[in-house]
Amino acid sequence: MSGIDAVKKIVETEAEARRIVEEARQRAQQIIAEASKEAERVREEVLADARRRREEMLTRAREEAEKEAMESEKETEKLIQDYRRAFEERKNDAVRKAVELVLQE
Repeated sequence: MSGIDAVKKIVETEAEARRIVEEARQRAQQIIAEASKEAERVREEVLADARRRREEMLTRAREEAEKEAMESEKETEKLIQDYRRAFEERKNDAVRKAVELVLQE
């Protein structure tokens, strides 16, 4: 191989090497862009899932609080009825005793 052929071969090899390096650089940029898109997609999925779970937890907490409030209201109403009934029963006894005391005098 002559010197000129050797130089041509070196030039061709360097050109091929530059082309390979450029293709590798472009491919690396493409991989980075795809990885970035994938990371963003995963991030959005995680955020959406977190929002969904938060809403479910809030809904459950609200439902539980409403249930407890209703139970408490029922218990309070029952206590009021019990106190009212006891008051009515004792009121009659108190009036009867008061009348007896007045009549005894």
